Amino acid sequence: LDTDGIWCILPESFPENYTLEIKQADGSLKKLPFSYPCGMLNADVHQNYTNHQMQTKNAEGGFDIESECSIFFEVDGPYR
Repeated sequence: LDTDGIWCILPESFPENYTLEIKQADGSLKKLPFSYPCGMLNADVHQNYTNHQMQTKNAEGGFDIESECSIFFEVDGPYR
């Protein structure tokens, strides 16, 4: 899915990257960086647009039903 244009609508002040600090069992902190716009868009698409009726043919000739979401956003647009 080509989403280059979507990044043009975000204001310059919009937060792009966040870093979570996760406390480990030994008391140390582990940093987990992520892209906020991508994370929010991907979470919304996964929650609202996953196909829970995806059917794939199995070896016995029947069909297996599973959930499938193949839409993923990434920040690669020319918005800078």
